[in-house]
Amino acid sequence: MWEFKNYKRSKEMISLDMILIDEKGTLVHAVIWKNQVNRFRANLSEGSVIIIRNFKVVENVVGCLCGIGDLESVGSKWKKRDLRILTDPEDRSAKAKITLWEDYGEGFYPYLFPPESGPYIVIITATTVKEFRGEITFATTAATKTYVNLQMDHITSLIQKFATKPVHIQTIESGNGSNIPIAEAMFQSRMTITELLDSDWSYDIEECFVTLRAQISQIDTYFGWHYISCNLCNKKIEPKDGVYTCNKCGKECDFPLVRYKIHIKVKDNGGKTTLVLFNGVAEKLLDTSASKLVNQMSKGDTHVPSLIESLCDKDFVFKLKLTNFNLKEGLENYTVTQVFVPDEELELQHRINKEKKEVHTPTTQKNIRPTGKGLPMATQEFMQEG
Repeated sequence: MWEFKNYKRSKEMISLDMILIDEKGTLVHAVIWKNQVNRFRANLSEGSVIIIRNFKVVENVVGCLCGIGDLESVGSKWKKRDLRILTDPEDRSAKAKITLWEDYGEGFYPYLFPPESGPYIVIITATTVKEFRGEITFATTAATKTYVNLQMDHITSLIQKFATKPVHIQTIESGNGSNIPIAEAMFQSRMTITELLDSDWSYDIEECFVTLRAQISQIDTYFGWHYISCNLCNKKIEPKDGVYTCNKCGKECDFPLVRYKIHIKVKDNGGKTTLVLFNGVAEKLLDTSASKLVNQMSKGDTHVPSLIESLCDKDFVFKLKLTNFNLKEGLENYTVTQVFVPDEELELQHRINKEKKEVHTPTTQKNIRPTGKGLPMATQEFMQEG
């Protein structure tokens, strides 16, 4: 028996946890939430025999990873990431949705699961189960543990079964629930840097998205690599007399946050430009928070951490959000919304398909134009492809 504590909140107790064993030797993890601990604790001790009534059983889930969502903010305090798994190798409609809350979601980075290394059998323990609109969904709890391709006979057997019919990992888009395979998402409206800089933008577009494959050549240190933000609205805040005040929220910020804002210079075979990695994207790429890197530095040190410098000379596919800042003002510093690790086989196939289309398609000027309800379409080239 042990206390499960929240070390982010002065070791506040979350629950009293224990492992129970019955007369047949079967083990189960039990949890008493903190609001009921005082009621039961006097009757509990390790080695004692107890009878339990009115308890709730939560489930473990296991299946093949087939979908990963973005890390989303829920309200001002919580973060989550949705997964989808296939639970039956023979039935591709047998899917389960799992919501990973907080640290579970933050640590489940999509780039850790390249398609060529799958399938990935995921085990998630101690989940809560709910039914919403006819769909059974699972969610992590304080007792949850996650495992991927665990070394055990049952998992090895599942890997072999799912390997006979390839499982494509979908990107679960935030908000609208639509699924786009990663193999497609990294080629949506693909451009070169030269095409990006030379495009003839339409002034009535507010924003659009393109993808770009490029190598990081340098970390631009002019603007630094992080900033201090309000913990409610994430806007930059400056201290005055040792007090941080958020102009947008109009009040003092008791718990300012350190967030990434990394300017990177990138290049491909024909051009160079500058991109910006904001906090969510940078955390996924670096697998650590900005505050942890700052805490590792000595006071007054302004150098860029070696972990960030290690990104130089690496190739990535960047999904860019082009806004009025770029479209109307003609300025660079394009915002990165997602980063993919290039798949060379898919890159080769994309080039072959592109060359085939160019043979049968007349040359057109590359424009980004609005279409339907103000939504932008990609370049003329990709309008013809899609």
